[in-house]
Amino acid sequence: MAMSFRHERWMAQHGRVYRDVAEKDRRFQILKRNVEYVNTVNDAHRKYKLRINQYADLTNDEFKASYGGFRPTTTKAAPTFRYENETAVAPTVDWRSRGAVTPVKNQGECGNTTINRKECN
Repeated sequence: MAMSFRHERWMAQHGRVYRDVAEKDRRFQILKRNVEYVNTVNDAHRKYKLRINQYADLTNDEFKASYGGFRPTTTKAAPTFRYENETAVAPTVDWRSRGAVTPVKNQGECGNTTINRKECN
């Protein structure tokens, strides 16, 4: 498929309209480079695949300026409960407070044995 046709289809899919022919040609060249990059990465048979998205007509600098680029999360996940960490257990324990189980949830009709069980999954 011709790259110009692909660009037109991409523009329609993402509702992209440019102010003039010069801007359209500049964005086409950027999209073309990004498609080449995606193809190069995907041809390298990595564990992941890239694809073109709504940002494909932006340079890396434009994307970073508008959206901040990739930012790894700095928040740590809550520690998960591990039974092996429990050595001295009291006669009664609220395991919910220790993160072992969640509070009881309203299951609605799922506890009713007269309805189809598949509806509750």
